[in-house]
Amino acid sequence: MIRYVFEFFSPAGIRFLASIKQGNGLRPTARAAGIDKEVGYRWLRESYLRLRRDGLSPAGATAAIGFTTSRLPAWEAAVSGDTGRHHLQASIEDEAIFWATFEGGNSLEQSGLASGVSSSTAYRWLHVRFNQFRDSKVTLKRCQALLRLTDQRCRSFERERLARLAKERNAAAAAQHAAVLSSNRYADQVLASTVSEAQQRRTERATKYWQLMREGTSNAEACRLLGMHRRTGTLLRRATNYQIPSLKPRSAAAGRYLDVRERLQIADLLELGHSMRRVARELGRQPSTIKRELDRHRDGEGRYLPRTADHDARLQRARPKTHKLVADPRLRGLVQRKLNRCWSPDEICGWMKKSYPDDPTLRLCPETIYRSLLLREGQGLHKRYATKLRTGRRIRKSRWRTRTGQGSRIRSMTMIDQRPAEVETRLEAGHWEGDLIVGVGSVSAMMTLRERKTQYGIIVNLPQDHTAESVNAAAISVFAALPPSLKRSLTWTKGWRWPGMRHSRRLPACPCSLPNGPARGSAARTRTSTDLSANISPRAPTWPFTASSTYPT
Repeated sequence: MIRYVFEFFSPAGIRFLASIKQGNGLRPTARAAGIDKEVGYRWLRESYLRLRRDGLSPAGATAAIGFTTSRLPAWEAAVSGDTGRHHLQASIEDEAIFWATFEGGNSLEQSGLASGVSSSTAYRWLHVRFNQFRDSKVTLKRCQALLRLTDQRCRSFERERLARLAKERNAAAAAQHAAVLSSNRYADQVLASTVSEAQQRRTERATKYWQLMREGTSNAEACRLLGMHRRTGTLLRRATNYQIPSLKPRSAAAGRYLDVRERLQIADLLELGHSMRRVARELGRQPSTIKRELDRHRDGEGRYLPRTADHDARLQRARPKTHKLVADPRLRGLVQRKLNRCWSPDEICGWMKKSYPDDPTLRLCPETIYRSLLLREGQGLHKRYATKLRTGRRIRKSRWRTRTGQGSRIRSMTMIDQRPAEVETRLEAGHWEGDLIVGVGSVSAMMTLRERKTQYGIIVNLPQDHTAESVNAAAISVFAALPPSLKRSLTWTKGWRWPGMRHSRRLPACPCSLPNGPARGSAARTRTSTDLSANISPRAPTWPFTASSTYPT
């Protein structure tokens, strides 16, 4: 029994049962594990009996081992008659009489005579009961009291138990080490055993067929020369999209991606009980690589199938990929329906995530919708839906298509944090903030100027254009009519329309500050005045206004 347990839980047994559970056949699995077919049947039988003793039904035990055979009725018949005892062992009734007599206060020899067994058998039963108690976390003194052992015999039993445990640990560690060393050889055996002779013959026949096709032979003639049906050649051509495969050898893996051999090793080492870090160390990979591999390719039951994982990984790496909105009509219909209601792509993606939390196929990135609508090579959505976007833009406006290019053209800017401190206190007049409003299609433009203390505002029309030179000239003409006490500083938003302010030496008392972002509490008021002036006629030359008292000061 001890030998069976050692063999059953050996690396070969673990590999064999794991391969059977993955759906592989008995013969190639036994050949890859290095055992005979009948040994594999014995291991499957013992695994089935162990699961049935644990309370599983016949169907549950068959599903647990992942194997069915015509021998199942014989295995099921052995369940009721199997007691887990050797046929040469004493009967259960004799052992029960022995323990009843011994617990009644009789000695070991008297209990053995009462049950009809020898003293050596009685001594062995006592030793087994001691090990059972100790394995159940019963203290040594308690075991000595229950079994009425002497101090010398109790210490002897304990030494033997510790020696046995140490031997089992050393044997398990040696077996695990040998299993790790043989993992590469096992992966090679699995790869070699999965290719049958029939598959090899078909591969050789396909190679000869394509060689004849390269020489200019017709399909019918090539099939006649190779002794196969013409439809077989047609199927070979259809599998390659009616293109003759190139003779260029397949490039070897650069090591960036896991191959099927490494995936077989991952599954093997995980079945042997190794951690992900140990597996990564044996393969020479990073632990994060193993973690991502397992997270991506484990099935719903938590199993990692190396063949299936390798097939899925090849499909995921294939390029070009089918656009997600093209491949999924349901997803495309939901996006089109929401675009017709003028929803933004961010709102659409958030709504799908909230409405379908358990459906991972209905997950979309807003960028996918934008690229489908605004790029010329975009797929999945008709370009007419671009008019449903809030910008109304039909093509993407990237930073390379803007006038400023990358970054601002302003040099030697005076930033807003360098403004005089009295500007923030609003105790003196003469500190201004400016902004520019551009009409539809950039046809018309206005410049707004607001004084921070009095909230006095000026709107300047720019009828010709709104270039930097025109804005500078208009600002100079407006400030020229003001007294010097009202020309202390001017804060302007950072943009390409005001790059010439540093050249405007005609405003020495009005330095320009350019904020990186909206100035605290000031840009909102400037924008408010700009919005209020949107209805003023662009032909008005200059329009002073005073802000309402409801505006924040």
